[in-house]
Amino acid sequence: MPQTCVIVDFIIWIEEREVMTAHSEVQPMAASQTEDIYEYLTLLVKQAIRTYLEKEQIEFDIEQLPIDLRFSAQASFGDYSMPVMSWAGKKRLGRPPLPIAEALANILRTLNSSAIQEITVTKPAYINFRLNRPNIGKAIIERILEAGPDFGQNEIGIGTKVIVEHTAINSNKAAHVGHLRNSCIGDTVVRMLRSQGYTVEAENYIDDSGVQVADVVVGLNLLQQGKLELPGGNDMLPGETFDYYCSRIYVAVGKAYEEQPELKDLRRTILHAIEQGEEPTSGPDYPAQASDLSRQIVQAHLKTMSRLNISYDLLTWESAILHAGLWQHTFEMLRQRGLLEKPETGPAAGCWILPFGDGEAQNNEENERMQDKILVRSDGTATYTAKDIANQLWKFGLTDDPAIGVQFHYASWGIQHDGRKLWTMFTPQSKPGTANEKGDPKKFGHAKRVINVIDVRQSYTQQVVYESLRRLGYLEQADNSKHIGYEVVTLSRATAARLGIDTSDGREFYAMSGRKGIEIKADDLINTAIERMREVHKQTGKPDLPEETTAALAASAIRYFMVRFNLQQIITLDMDEAIRPSGDTGVYIQYAYARANSIQRRLQEEGYAIPEHLEVLPEQLEQSEWELLRHIDAYPRRLAEASEQLAPPLLASYAYDLAAHFTDFYEHTTAIVKETNEHVKAFRAILVVATIQAMNNVLRVMGFEPLERI
Repeated sequence: MPQTCVIVDFIIWIEEREVMTAHSEVQPMAASQTEDIYEYLTLLVKQAIRTYLEKEQIEFDIEQLPIDLRFSAQASFGDYSMPVMSWAGKKRLGRPPLPIAEALANILRTLNSSAIQEITVTKPAYINFRLNRPNIGKAIIERILEAGPDFGQNEIGIGTKVIVEHTAINSNKAAHVGHLRNSCIGDTVVRMLRSQGYTVEAENYIDDSGVQVADVVVGLNLLQQGKLELPGGNDMLPGETFDYYCSRIYVAVGKAYEEQPELKDLRRTILHAIEQGEEPTSGPDYPAQASDLSRQIVQAHLKTMSRLNISYDLLTWESAILHAGLWQHTFEMLRQRGLLEKPETGPAAGCWILPFGDGEAQNNEENERMQDKILVRSDGTATYTAKDIANQLWKFGLTDDPAIGVQFHYASWGIQHDGRKLWTMFTPQSKPGTANEKGDPKKFGHAKRVINVIDVRQSYTQQVVYESLRRLGYLEQADNSKHIGYEVVTLSRATAARLGIDTSDGREFYAMSGRKGIEIKADDLINTAIERMREVHKQTGKPDLPEETTAALAASAIRYFMVRFNLQQIITLDMDEAIRPSGDTGVYIQYAYARANSIQRRLQEEGYAIPEHLEVLPEQLEQSEWELLRHIDAYPRRLAEASEQLAPPLLASYAYDLAAHFTDFYEHTTAIVKETNEHVKAFRAILVVATIQAMNNVLRVMGFEPLERI
């Protein structure tokens, strides 16, 4: 006998799911992702497939049939459509696609689901579902309002710790525009994963022992000796912050190396001293200088990122990795297992290298393998890649063995703008002081998955790091290492000119180079966005916006611009484009949210009591109402998909779609305060409340501060 569908009513199905969930080990939030139209229709389709296979006596695993349920291409087809053309092959059902679709449609009609108004079939083989919109809409709204701030949340990640490392700016100068793309991507990924129940440790890795820091220490010493001249003056300028001052020093030192190559000997001396971390018996204390420099720069970076609502859980320091002996231990592991080589001739003579590639030697004219990676230079200093390997081992908790002798300590750095406590890693040599609150070492690291947000130019280096774990025998950890790569940020000619770059050469966009001083500092961009936001708003003739609102709008504009594009796409930042109040921008999304709140306030001011529940429904829904409901309903699934794929652009696309559908609803229906049909008025009023909740939820995951008034 063919199976019959037990679950046929969408509303009853949701209620039964909630009851079953409440009495099981699975928490309600975990089920919220699948309590939507898509999942309901998918279950019905699977019931119909089982019945069809029994009738046709076909032995086939239904899980191997792709159920591609999607919004219908045209409203005339229905609300959702599903193609079955791919099911027809000999390796699947072995039947013509159109008869398959017609047979399934007939079976689905017998299920008598009150959620479905009509089922049709169109060529070449689509099954179309037209739903009972008022009833479905009521169920969607009630689900959202009941879940409130938890709407869209999931618990699929409960019990799994993920480390997301992002920002990771060299502690030698001010943050620039390119760093903002890294931080906005990373912070959005952190928020998405937390929405799915993962325990996420957001780390900011501080490269405080590399060449760039050594360069600024070189500059500071040359300034003290009167051997370096800075453009604009050797002292800090009025209003100049320390990170901006160090940016000037960094550029000047780069030019000094060109004129006096022998200064690079001083750089090598300083770099070696920083790596060793020992107090000198005589002469300048270079490690102390580098430490003081880095801490001041990091504090400036944190302040800059807070302006975009970005925060962290832990600061990890490259110097700590070196001084705790973690890199030395990692080096010994690699060497003892025969994974390293030390060439005696050629460009890499005297270096410790990790042979890397496809297993075949790729030779150049000097007969050296092009893909071999230097981990230790001939002067004994470790490369970035070397320290990254050690850091990756620590992130997975692979350095806990007492025999290793590697020990880190943790102390509170302070409370961030959002109330989140920030911790910092340190070693006994760099102990921050006895007054700081200490952290439990077991709390940090020990991740199941590790995600590193680094630009695509470091893709090869990341491959080396993960392959090194694999060669050391840590296969699971290598598989659970993920690199989120992204392309660079350039500036449009108009934006570059506004920020002070010479654009007389007529180029359409301008790339950046920190060493050459051709870059736009992050704070300058934020300040310019705020000022431009004021100018644009003033042109409307409306009262000036509060400072907090202007700053939040500017932050939303920048954050959205940095994440909405494909990560593999080089983006050209145009300020006027980014802050437009219409179109695909963060400002537009904020305006849509503020408009929804304005409607709610207007109703309250008119004395209208928005109902908590809908007792009577409109006979029909406008197309704009239905589109808005469908997109609200899709939020948990779209958020889950974006989180699973670690794809902020997918979430940005959803946020824009939701705002656009609300705007369409607003523009194509009668103003709610003027609506005379009480059932329609009640429905639209509560739909606005549901929209506000859904938009608030997605804006917060996007890292925006939702603005109720603009």
